[in-house]
Amino acid sequence: VLAAIILPAAIITVWTRNTVLDTNEYVGTVAPLAQDENIQEAVTFRVTEAIAEAADFRSIAEEALPPDAQVLAGPIQAGAKSLIGEVVGVVVASDQFSQLWEDANRAAHESIVPLLEGRGNDLVATEDGRVVLKLGSVAAQAVGLVDERLGTELSGEIPEERLDAEIVLIDSNELADAQGLVRLVDNMSWISVILVLALLVGTVLLAEKRRLGARRLGLAIAVPTLLCLLGYAWLRDQYLSGLPADVHNPDAAAATFDILTRFLFRSLRVMLVVGLVVLVGAWVVGPSSAAQRVQGWWDTLVGRAGEAGADREIGALPVFAAANERALMIGTASLAVLTVLLWTHPTGLVVLLVALLAVAAVFATRVLAAIGRRAGDTVAAQRQGERTSAEADTDLRDEDAEEAVADAADASDEAAEPVG
Repeated sequence: VLAAIILPAAIITVWTRNTVLDTNEYVGTVAPLAQDENIQEAVTFRVTEAIAEAADFRSIAEEALPPDAQVLAGPIQAGAKSLIGEVVGVVVASDQFSQLWEDANRAAHESIVPLLEGRGNDLVATEDGRVVLKLGSVAAQAVGLVDERLGTELSGEIPEERLDAEIVLIDSNELADAQGLVRLVDNMSWISVILVLALLVGTVLLAEKRRLGARRLGLAIAVPTLLCLLGYAWLRDQYLSGLPADVHNPDAAAATFDILTRFLFRSLRVMLVVGLVVLVGAWVVGPSSAAQRVQGWWDTLVGRAGEAGADREIGALPVFAAANERALMIGTASLAVLTVLLWTHPTGLVVLLVALLAVAAVFATRVLAAIGRRAGDTVAAQRQGERTSAEADTDLRDEDAEEAVADAADASDEAAEPVG
């Protein structure tokens, strides 16, 4: 239960932390905005309006036209605005705009992240909501200029620490609150992930029956993520329905919401698929009649494949699989989990494909192990037959020897009898 409560918080805090503090993640999140047609249309509209308002083509036309042609000022203004819109649309749809958009967002993010994290440098300090400009280098240069003009040697007489002047550029409680919130999100992202993983693994390892533990694990993952997806859809509808009436392109607002939150939505959907896969796996190995039928089909298929492969010479691999079947299946499951964890932004489809590949690998392992066991049984039977045949030959030789000894004894007895 605790894992089910903390899991959504862990997903959201990790997504927030990566988006806010990781420049590459942030740029990867906002870069597709420049390539969306609805957003390009909205950008084109706003840029065109800004240029037309700043240029005031109607006034320019009225000044240039004679009094009798003033009526043409309106059409000229409309034509100029239309032409500007076409030019801006071409620029916005170009690869150069996409690169400009990415570079601008990267530069802005790289400049604001140190401020939010309270990280400074040799020139600026950012702590406790204060942005402080360090003036030590400026003071040192000023002292050097004074020495040049007056012939003094103040730069050698004044210690550097005495020149450690500074000026406060920003002293804001809001900035301090933002820095504190960023630190909290950064710390909670790691703590929540470690705690959730420990709780989820413990759900299985500490359960009396591993199958029931796996079922609880699937429920702890699937149920909260499903609720989060429903909440996500509700928030999206609330956001779009609450847009001001003067919004020129609501589709652009929807596209912006979807693009900026797509990694969060994808993470929730991936975890839902993971939970469902675990639930299906726990059900398949269960005692229900339907699960028993599935297990019967599986065993029959493995058995038939093993019988078909037992007649073929495929080397020592089946014998190895038979001897290490459990270790191979555990390794397959571990590899599947690591693949999903290390995959950059996996999707639900990726999880399904990895699960299917893992099932295929387990099936191949079971088949090879069955072939290995059958080969081992055949060899054992052959050896048993050879031992039985050898024992029979030995017994026969022993019987012959005993008969020979008996015959010799009888002949000796007859020779020893007196002649009457």
